[in-house]
Amino acid sequence: MSKLGLYARTIKRMKPTQVVGRLHRARIVDVGGTPRLADGFSVVLRDTDLADNYLERFDVDLLVKSNTLLLLNSAYVVDSEAWQIPEASHLWNFNLHYFEYAIALGEAFRKTQNNDYWMKFKSLVTSWIECCKYAQGDAWHPYTISLRLVNWLVCRDLFKTNLREDEAFDNLMQSSMYLQYRHLLANQEKHLLANHYLENLKTLVICALLFGEDDELAEIERDYLAQLDEQVLPDGVHYERSMMYHKLILEGVLRVELAYRSAGKVAPAKVASKARQMLDAMASIERGMGKTPFFNDSADGVAKECGPLARACRDVYGYKPDDTKTAFPDSGFYKLYDGNAALVFFAGEPGPRYMLGHAHCDLLSFELSVADKPVIVNSGTYAYQSEMRPYFRSTAAHNTATVDGEEQMECWAEHRVARGVSDVHLEELNEHRVVASFRNYKGHLHRRSIEMEDGVLMVEDTTDCIDAEVVQHFHVINQNTVSLIADESCIVGAGVSAFSAEFGAQGQIREISVAGQRIVSSKLSIKGLPDA
Repeated sequence: MSKLGLYARTIKRMKPTQVVGRLHRARIVDVGGTPRLADGFSVVLRDTDLADNYLERFDVDLLVKSNTLLLLNSAYVVDSEAWQIPEASHLWNFNLHYFEYAIALGEAFRKTQNNDYWMKFKSLVTSWIECCKYAQGDAWHPYTISLRLVNWLVCRDLFKTNLREDEAFDNLMQSSMYLQYRHLLANQEKHLLANHYLENLKTLVICALLFGEDDELAEIERDYLAQLDEQVLPDGVHYERSMMYHKLILEGVLRVELAYRSAGKVAPAKVASKARQMLDAMASIERGMGKTPFFNDSADGVAKECGPLARACRDVYGYKPDDTKTAFPDSGFYKLYDGNAALVFFAGEPGPRYMLGHAHCDLLSFELSVADKPVIVNSGTYAYQSEMRPYFRSTAAHNTATVDGEEQMECWAEHRVARGVSDVHLEELNEHRVVASFRNYKGHLHRRSIEMEDGVLMVEDTTDCIDAEVVQHFHVINQNTVSLIADESCIVGAGVSAFSAEFGAQGQIREISVAGQRIVSSKLSIKGLPDA
């Protein structure tokens, strides 16, 4: 009965189209012949696709020598007859079908002209086509198709000379790509929506241009532009409030622009304007942070980094980022600066009401960096399939406070939320101070004030829940967890002295009780923080 209640409360927040979409089975298509690809078609973003720190994530020599693939910090031998690793996580197997690692093979070939890289790419693609029968398993999931088709296009650009000389393989690859495109067209992820659906539409726009299907393009373009309007908020932030997904979406917008140009067409003006908004938001939110801020599902090393993406925007559009913005009222991000210290604070809706699969209990949390070096950080996304997943989505895993030990939202399973937050409200904002509040899924108020000025950071948390225990949580870059309540401080995995040493100053804690309210505040010196 408890599980049924969670399902009911989760379905209640979904759109009717999502519920209906989950009842449909995959639609099988019959494509007949394969139209030729447009000549000279390219969606390569050299600043991001060929960046050394991105390509170094993939050990292509290990892949060539032993067919062993390193993804998500785990290595497995690719079974070319199964294309499924049972002992690996579902996300690892998804990444296997993305073929992102093949771009590293293509760049290694381009640099060295070592034919081993070409032969490995050819064997991987050939075995995938032969083994992954239409339309079975993860190989034909709409999301894996959306990423794989674009990655194959980038590879075709890097291996273009070899493809011209190997007509049989070229034709095999083109036929497979057309079938994947038509299957994706018939099986868009309207039951999920959000970033998955936008990724589907991005790839469909690119492929409709690639195969010259103007009739299909008209409808796909309409849906793509509508989703850009919905998903990219007026302040430029993607509505799932994850800077990792924000950067993935921005990269896709740039590829759509290149696809139109490659096909000899002019992209709708909205594509360029959304790229401009997203660029400025990304540059401003990440300014001074030295990393991807970990709000909602976010991690470093998944999306391309801010610098290369900004350079890609420059190369495609001539844009220079405006990184001076400090308030993003639609998404709820706010920046404070004090000398070389930068702080980003989150006080917005966790995401779109109908899709909170990537949401964490991180409202009123913050991250602090000094001299571009992270000091206090949220815990990020450990894994999507793991017994640790509930903790990393929990309130205590973020630099916010718990009220009577309660979670902010009713998170369950890997990507589900039943009851959510309410009354999210920005109460005060100036150059050095932000005050915001919300009510958790049980209706209890949490109000936080953050002030940073003259080398001092003040964090104060209040609740209207009588006799409630308010506990502040701080996650220091050395991976210690600091919890503050009343006149006590405790660090998990270290002594109290480690907290003082980390900040170069004592953390002062005080408790004030007023008319039944509980207030917990902490005062930290940031003047003594090391630059390194």
